[in-house]
Amino acid sequence: MSNVSTCITYDASTSLIMMTLRGTASAQDVMNFYQIAQQYVSIYGSNKLLVDVSELTHKFPASDLLTIMPAVSNWLANCFIARVVSFDGFMHDLFLQKAKRFDLKAENFECFTSAKNWLENQSGN
Repeated sequence: MSNVSTCITYDASTSLIMMTLRGTASAQDVMNFYQIAQQYVSIYGSNKLLVDVSELTHKFPASDLLTIMPAVSNWLANCFIARVVSFDGFMHDLFLQKAKRFDLKAENFECFTSAKNWLENQSGN
């Protein structure tokens, strides 16, 4: 059973999909979150995803990112992904490194405002 609180919304004024995750996540949880995000991308036609994982703890080995990233990169290939991360960010940094390896347009930020501003300045929707 997942130990994560999830909130996902769409802001039509900025064309942003915003997802906040809190708790402790397994590798499968992370895959599920990004699959849900892809469904929102499909429904709303947005290509901008803001994900707040600053209060999320990863409960899986770093090697699981090798399984996670091919799926996430397939689902969100045409998206800009801004991630709000905590200071304790080894897994967040590794996630970003793997995202770039799979040609995902993703960046990590320390605050919501910076992440949102970056997304609003990206071309697309």
